[in-house]
Amino acid sequence: MRILLINQFYKPDTAATGQLLADVAEELAAHGHEVHVICSRHRYDGSKSGPADAQSAEGLAVHRVFTTRFGRKMLLGRAIDYLSFYVSATWRALVLPKPDVCVSLTTPPFISLIGLMLSKIKGTRNVIWVMDVYPEIAAAYDVLGKRSLLYRLLRRVNRVLYRNAAAVISLGETMTEQLQSLGADPENLHTVHNWVPGKDIDY
Repeated sequence: MRILLINQFYKPDTAATGQLLADVAEELAAHGHEVHVICSRHRYDGSKSGPADAQSAEGLAVHRVFTTRFGRKMLLGRAIDYLSFYVSATWRALVLPKPDVCVSLTTPPFISLIGLMLSKIKGTRNVIWVMDVYPEIAAAYDVLGKRSLLYRLLRRVNRVLYRNAAAVISLGETMTEQLQSLGADPENLHTVHNWVPGKDIDY
């Protein structure tokens, strides 16, 4: 099976999402699947990945795409970084061979739109691995008002994503209940608790 994994960060980045995704990618490749990972060339701390970070193991190809590097200090800069990753990751996903399954995390938010696009164009099964619930988390930190037009629009986008996903993976029972209330089909909703990432963390 050909499996595409998408997240902004990936090993050796110390970001937890990247470390967890690397565990999954390596395990899938070890079981004989053809695994492709789309991630950013830049790490969570703003540094750039070296040439060795782009090397591929047997059955596992890591595609590090261009993104801007404004960093996380300013909201506008972070939004531009996200947008550049959306564009680069979408292009790479389209030119790669058709994946049977696309698993997207939630860094950046709504990157699973690529999986939805692939499901409509290529018949790929779209799986969303939810690490943070957007836009609810933005509202909780007063970044977005719950009555704002943008907040309501993003909630609708999420409902479309959840309802059209082949599977939605949650981190815990409380998140599972919330995702169900946000439109995820209970039959396609799976709770998988996070684990301690692999030992190859580069501090």
